[in-house]
Amino acid sequence: MRTLVFIPAWNEEASVGEVVRDIAANLPDADVLVVDDGSTDQTATHARAAGARVASLPFNQGLGAALQTGYLYALREGYDVCAHLDADGQHPPGEVARLLEEVREDRADLVIGSRYRAPGEGEDDDYRPSLSRRIGTNLFRFFLTLATRQRFTDTTSGMRAANRRVMALFSERYSPDFAEIESLQLAVRLGLRVKEVPVRMLERSGGSSFLTPLRSAFFIFKSLIVLLVGQFRPRDSERGKA
Repeated sequence: MRTLVFIPAWNEEASVGEVVRDIAANLPDADVLVVDDGSTDQTATHARAAGARVASLPFNQGLGAALQTGYLYALREGYDVCAHLDADGQHPPGEVARLLEEVREDRADLVIGSRYRAPGEGEDDDYRPSLSRRIGTNLFRFFLTLATRQRFTDTTSGMRAANRRVMALFSERYSPDFAEIESLQLAVRLGLRVKEVPVRMLERSGGSSFLTPLRSAFFIFKSLIVLLVGQFRPRDSERGKA
């Protein structure tokens, strides 16, 4: 099955090259696309040097636009399955391979890599979320589970795999601001099979997160509003747009 792994990246020159090389080593049959979201550093140059294809957006449009670009590319180029992961080195490509296997075996349409594993399974170099992120994650987990009646543990995970049904949906409809959360709500409401798989996630290998405590609080507030609005949107109109 033709496989694409795409990486949304904004000013990730310190780590994107190593991420691309790790994907090639762990998923040799997959094509790699870096969606350069208007970076002002050498992200695109380092990605090409590591062997990736690069789609450069003319200016920074946000994570949602970069992810939608990846889904649209996968759909138009005829890939059977796709996956995406972050450019900061937090997502081991070996774990992405596990998500892709779930999709290839038709056990789900969309698979989410959850960083929240059973107690005692963590390792020393695993990712440790900040207090603000833990608060936000718990809120999103509660409200998205309530809205969809499906249990989620990691609603903002950037490690996902999908089939062509998901590609078709997300290439048409994907929020520019709150993509991870709204996309899960939309997929479940439209009857797609969404599954979580526990995975390892590491600390960033370079750069820094754009989310400050103040931005995190704002993100939490607006995301909850998005979930509320999505819950009252007529299902027929969603299907028509999908």
